[in-house]
Amino acid sequence: MLKEINYKNGTQQAGFETVSAHRMSDHSMKRTYFPGIIDIVAVTDPAEIRTISNDSRFDRDFIAHGPVRNVQSLRKMLRIFSLNGKLFQPLLPRTNPSRAAAQDKLWSRLNVKADEVKHGPAGLEPLAEWVRGIGTAEKLDLLVQQSIGRLFVETFTATEESVAAARMVLEAASSSNVLRMLGWRISGRLERAKTLLASMVNGDLTGVIAMITGRQLIVDGLHKMRQLAADPALRSSITTDAAVDECLFSPITVVRQAKTSGEVGGCPFRRGSLFILGLRSASQGAANRDLVFLSQSWSRCPAEQWVPALLEGVWTRVSAKLHES
Repeated sequence: MLKEINYKNGTQQAGFETVSAHRMSDHSMKRTYFPGIIDIVAVTDPAEIRTISNDSRFDRDFIAHGPVRNVQSLRKMLRIFSLNGKLFQPLLPRTNPSRAAAQDKLWSRLNVKADEVKHGPAGLEPLAEWVRGIGTAEKLDLLVQQSIGRLFVETFTATEESVAAARMVLEAASSSNVLRMLGWRISGRLERAKTLLASMVNGDLTGVIAMITGRQLIVDGLHKMRQLAADPALRSSITTDAAVDECLFSPITVVRQAKTSGEVGGCPFRRGSLFILGLRSASQGAANRDLVFLSQSWSRCPAEQWVPALLEGVWTRVSAKLHES
């Protein structure tokens, strides 16, 4: 029988079965486990996410063998977020020799660009205009992808085809429609979508995944900003910092895999166990906003300063123009 076991308050709770787990905290993890079939742990507590994301026993050094469901999930993820056998940077393990240097180099470069956009330069006016209520969702997708693409290639110009390609890859990552996925693989559409995006940023796979996943998170943030701007009372009372914070969205989840067997926070695990870290829910609340970009972790997002700066620059232009009106 498949069991979902909650590790909480010193007990394992599996249906009506309760046995000791030697747990000393009030936090909880849920492990779905059946030998040979599945071994996945869902983590939603902010402190536990920080612990796991910095524990060297958990990494992105994925091994694609073990329980059937684990293997299926990993193979799908690794296939989607790779091109010509090369993984996108956010899937590289902590121990990859080039990962840390490339990540730090991009982090420093984006921080310089953050200083350029946070004061609302004229180049942000198209985004500010959209937030004020002018333009379609399709236009926003183009504008955001172009803003991201120009972090990697100054002359980058987003097109309907490049936005459609990014949407396809993102949909593939979250889709449970096996027939659609099979059709995309057989037809080669998914690989062509990634190849198109890579060709537009000179093969930089960090740029590719930024245009896929980062684009959607910023789009979601600007949709929220448009709602804030449409409310005169709220717009006049909210601070810039608060407006930016309202518009920051993290990925819903990120994945880590256990490199060895052991126990964490009262929850036992085996080598190959998958840990699904629920960043979106855990990052709510002022004390947990570091989880939006995992800024206290070795895997911090290089855009942790650039994204808030972009949103600040857009809000600055939006507020100034609406105040004049």
